[in-house]
Order: sequence, then structure tokens, then C-alpha cells
Amino acid sequence: MMFKTAAGDTEAFRELVERYQKPIFNFFLRSAANSEDAEDLTQTLFLNLFKSSGKYQKRASFKTYIYRNASNLAISFARKKKGKTIIPIDHEERFENDSDKLSGQIDPSWNLEAGELEDSLKTALSKLPPDLSIAIELRVRQGFSYSEIAEVMKKSISAVESMIFRARKILLVELKEFLNFKGK
Repeated sequence: MMFKTAAGDTEAFRELVERYQKPIFNFFLRSAANSEDAEDLTQTLFLNLFKSSGKYQKRASFKTYIYRNASNLAISFARKKKGKTIIPIDHEERFENDSDKLSGQIDPSWNLEAGELEDSLKTALSKLPPDLSIAIELRVRQGFSYSEIAEVMKKSISAVESMIFRARKILLVELKEFLNFKGK
């Protein structure tokens, strides 16, 4: 489809946007300060892809290609926003969207604990360097293999394994208080 887009086929590009818009937005949502920034980053990514569609060469899957571009954009954004929250997701907003569907089905204390866990996770993720944050995001939330992450991040597989190991180690230390507290 990217080759068709390069040839001026806007319908092919629309199909690419429809296929990848939601997962890319969610990726940016976990990398940006808020949903508005995630929307801006998503639009910027697709605009950049459209502008550079003539330069696209199939060296890897398009999924890898688009996430490589998204990762680079997320890292640039994180550097510009240095010192601010990197991985937010407002748990109240998330639960608000599901509250009508789940009304009366979930113990309210579970909602509170899930929110506390999300806040703790958010804080822990915000302490990760951007490359570790992206690596763990691609592995855990996007389900990428180590080789796909290596392609996206232009790193060796062993470097990716090391990054994910370091990210998990940091997260475990950061979440230790929450995990110990909830275990009692």
C-alpha cells in the first residue's frame, strides 16, 4: 500500500491510516503528556509518512517501518519535554469510558486499586529513559518480538534484550513498594 501511496493513490494511504491510526495513537498516548499531544504526534507521523512515501523502500515489514518512525518521533518528543511526565494515562479517564458498560459489575475498591496501580506504573515508566520506555512498550503492550524491536530501534537483538531487562529491573524496583503494600 505504501508503494501505491507513493504513486499518488490517496485511497491506499487512507487504508494505511485506518489500519494503523488507533495502535499508533495508543503508542503515542503512553509516550506523550496527554491525548492532545498523542493526537498531534499521530497526525505528524502520518503527514511525514505521506510526504516521504516516495522514498519508502521495502527493507522490512511496514509495521516495523511505521513503528520505527513513531519511536523516533516519540524519542524526539520526550527530549523536548524533558523533565515532564513521559508516560501518562489518566486512569480516571480510562475508567470513565468503561463505567457505563461495567456499572454495578465491579467492586469499587478494585477500580481504586487499579487506578493506584496505573498511577504507580505511570510514575515508574516516567523514570525510564525514552529508549527503554519504547522498548518495553513495543514488547509488552504492542507484542513485538525482540527481532522486530531491534529493527524498529535499529539495535541488535542482544541490545534490545538488555534494554528490556534493564527496563523490567527498574520497574520492579519502582513498583516494589506498591507490590509489597498490596501483598500484605
